[in-house]
Formats: sequence, C-alpha cells, structure tokens
Amino acid sequence: MNKRFYSPLLLAPLIFVACNTTQPTTKAQETKEAPVVEVAEKNVLKEESIIQPKATTKKVATTTINGVKFVNKPLIEEQGLFHIKSFVGTLQPTLDSAMKDSVATGMGVCMSIDTAGEYNALTTDTKISRTALKYRNEKNKPDATDTTAMKELVRKGDFKAITVDAGDHYRVYKPLPTKGECLVCHGDSSKIPSKISEMINRKYPKDLAVDFAEGEFRGTVVAEIKK
Repeated sequence: MNKRFYSPLLLAPLIFVACNTTQPTTKAQETKEAPVVEVAEKNVLKEESIIQPKATTKKVATTTINGVKFVNKPLIEEQGLFHIKSFVGTLQPTLDSAMKDSVATGMGVCMSIDTAGEYNALTTDTKISRTALKYRNEKNKPDATDTTAMKELVRKGDFKAITVDAGDHYRVYKPLPTKGECLVCHGDSSKIPSKISEMINRKYPKDLAVDFAEGEFRGTVVAEIKK
C-alpha cells in the first residue's frame, strides 16, 4: 500500500483560502450594519417631522371692509372699554341730575359740557370721542373709518364692541342703543317739544340726530389707543 505524503508547500494554498473565508469580525459587522441604523434613524426623524409639524407664528384674525381692518384683539378691546365705561361714568350722573330738574335743563347741560375733553386731559395713551352716522354736533362728524365701522355695527346689530386697526393706533367702538329717555330729544321730530326743538336748532342748525326709535343704534363712544 502506497502512502501519499503532502508537502507543506502543497498545503499552504489550502490554509490561506480557509483563513480568508472565515466569518467577519465584530468590528466588520458593526461597520456593515451602521448604514442600516442610520437609515432607520432618518426614517424615525422623518416620521416625527410629519407627526409634529413645525410651529408657526399665530396671526391676528383680520377682516377688511372698504380698506378698514377689523381685528380681534381682546386686550386692546378690554383697555378701550375700560376707558369708555369710565368716561360714561363721569357723564351720566351729571345728565341724570339735570334731567330731574327738567328736560330743557338736561338738554342745556348736554349741549354745554365737554366731558370728552375733560376726560382726555387726564389720560395719555387713550383718547375718547363720540360719533354717529346721524350726529348732532358737527364736532362729532365721523370720518371714513368711523363710518365704515358704524355701518358694520348696524349690520351686526348685537351692540357688541368692535376693534379697528387704524395704522398708528387702534379704535375700539362701543355701540349705544337709543334709550326711552333719549326720545325726548332724539325721537320722532314731530313730537319733540317746541322748546327743545328751538334749543337744538339754535345750537345745532345742521342737526341730524332725530327720528330714532327706542332700541335703535344711536351712535358710538370711541376709544383711540396709541400703539
């Protein structure tokens, strides 16, 4: 029986092939798997960006009518209404006291006092005024912004305040309904006492503030607030 002997030189190629076909090392596996992890991380981030969109700046809701910007700004409205109520609070007691004397006396007081001017002398960033579509005093004649705002108040008909962005300031409009006691001077022109009519015509020859019905929109008190 012949025995075959293999020379080490013949075995060397086999050993080389075996050594180079072994399983990859841990380090090699990590290197190979790294791209898969990175892709998974990118997919997670992509999904999160869809679920959680980027935060956006909240915009103030506005409605523009005839170039006038109506805005929803609760803090500005609150500030305006505070001053309007304070102003009315200074006016009402004086009128009530005068009306108890007589209608003519009350009318005389109403035409003579300048409560808005007196109130504004005490404030800095907020000024009060009165205006109406049918005004009595020409000093209270509305400008274009006032007119648009009041027409919107009439359209809404709920007597809730509205706020307008007028460029360098805001205007808060508080609508006023016609009360029963106002009809003596602002009601049916044919029923206004002659003495009152004479006083009105003498003081305000271009008076428009008559022929109102109780509960009808009479006009507004306006608070102008600097920005």
